Amino acid sequence: MTPSTLQTEPLQAGSPASRRGRLLAVVLAAGALVGLSLVNYRFAVQTPGGNDFLARWVGARYWVVEGVNPYDPQVSLAAQQWIYGRPADAASGEDIAHFVYPLPAMLFFAPFALLPYTIARAAWMTVLEVGLAALALIGVRLTDWPLGQRLLVPLTLFSLLWYHGARSIIVGQFAVIEAVLLCGALLAIDRGRDRLAGLLLSLAIAKPQMAVLLIPLVILWGISARRWTLVGWTAGGILALVGASYLLLPGWPSDWLRQMADYPGYTALGSPVSILGGFLGRADSAVTLGLSAVLAISLLWEWRQAWARPRHWFQWTAALTIVITNLIILRTATTNYVVLLPPICLVLAAWTSAGIRRGPAIVLATLAVSWIGLWGLFLATVQGNTESPWMYLPVPFLTLVGLLAVRGSALRPPAGQS
Repeated sequence: MTPSTLQTEPLQAGSPASRRGRLLAVVLAAGALVGLSLVNYRFAVQTPGGNDFLARWVGARYWVVEGVNPYDPQVSLAAQQWIYGRPADAASGEDIAHFVYPLPAMLFFAPFALLPYTIARAAWMTVLEVGLAALALIGVRLTDWPLGQRLLVPLTLFSLLWYHGARSIIVGQFAVIEAVLLCGALLAIDRGRDRLAGLLLSLAIAKPQMAVLLIPLVILWGISARRWTLVGWTAGGILALVGASYLLLPGWPSDWLRQMADYPGYTALGSPVSILGGFLGRADSAVTLGLSAVLAISLLWEWRQAWARPRHWFQWTAALTIVITNLIILRTATTNYVVLLPPICLVLAAWTSAGIRRGPAIVLATLAVSWIGLWGLFLATVQGNTESPWMYLPVPFLTLVGLLAVRGSALRPPAGQS
């Protein structure tokens, strides 16, 4: 046999070499997670905080370990003692640290309640960091963006280090997990895995203000596309979670709503649209109502246009729904903007697939300018340890402009489809 006749055989999936490769990958990934968790633990020891997570950890610990209703005032008072060493002063804007999540969210918080707080916070930070990296990957795969594979490393670094991602990690915001649930569901829909999509969407009721518009869109589009499995698993999963949680704690819906009613009393900011209106002085109410109505009506029109349309049309409409949700929902947070990373990827993918040369350089420059601009705006406007209302405006409004700018190219059928 001569060298010219030699052929390289691909590794078989079940071959010893393939199994060793998978085992090595698992070992390396586990080692990386352990190392990351140790770094996070050191950070948690040296930098007390993570108050968004702490309030939920206290509520979960009281319920799981001591059997106390997580919505009980004594639980909120205990969380305030952890944060301030005294009861909070709601009149001055201090967080009164309610549990403030629907009871199904305990699926995520309860396991951490079994750990001491510092260890739980470090583990939670690791979960959020993995979630942010997953959002970058989901954004690339949702758009079938060939260029995105080459840019996955910088996109991942951006997802971890941009203002909204880093802040989410530091304060321990559940919004990252919620974003993974929502965007993971969209990817599952795109790949035809409707049971998985329905399960993820039902779990997303853990933070309903982020899912309040996307879930109805999915159900309506699923009906129009006759994807009954998607509709059934989404609606059935939500009913099952709410029903099971009601059996565990029958009074939780009214208790949760009571805490939600307290929320505006110690959170001064509303939606980005209302913040924009507030900058206009006495005209703020008219601007807020008018712009919110325009956005809501426009979104409903886009939902109608997406009826029975193919998946690429649905995905653009879903991205628009996510953006408008963050613009008009009564109370949002800058940490919620991590869910906008896949819509941002959609805009970047449309740019680089529309014949623009030097696509990688343009994407890298966009990420760099966004990273510098957001952190620069924060440093220029921060008041003590409180972020400025200006931080609520750039990302959702610019993402909205980007989505509208690429609408035509994003809604065109992919090559080979009519």
